[in-house]
Amino acid sequence: MRARFETRLVKATVFRAASIERLKDAQCLHDAGRFHGAIYLCGYALECELKYRICRARRIESMVELEAKRLGHRLAELLRLAGLANLILRNRELSVAFQAVNEGWSTEIRYSGIGRNRRDSEEFLKDSRALLLWLRAA
Repeated sequence: MRARFETRLVKATVFRAASIERLKDAQCLHDAGRFHGAIYLCGYALECELKYRICRARRIESMVELEAKRLGHRLAELLRLAGLANLILRNRELSVAFQAVNEGWSTEIRYSGIGRNRRDSEEFLKDSRALLLWLRAA
């Protein structure tokens, strides 16, 4: 007989809370000179906020965990699924910031031994903060 697996739900508010916490973690890593980790967590904070926005766009309070995983980590695709891809284009500065983060971040960087510098980390933090503020207000 097959074991039944529970369908685990993730509340939309959990994605939002994770986004807030990961950005705080990114700042702590940046302050400690751990720039590579700070950059990774900036992208992850955006990913979590975008999954929250997808829940809002779908008018759902929770998402099945497997669906959240299936959505993946591609920021541009998540922005599109949240219904915000065209809206961000109206703001040139935010559009450029999103493009920079999207091109410089992927989950694969967590496995990279390539060091990043303070300037890279500062730019990622600045762009991520601006994007997160916009996403929370959009």
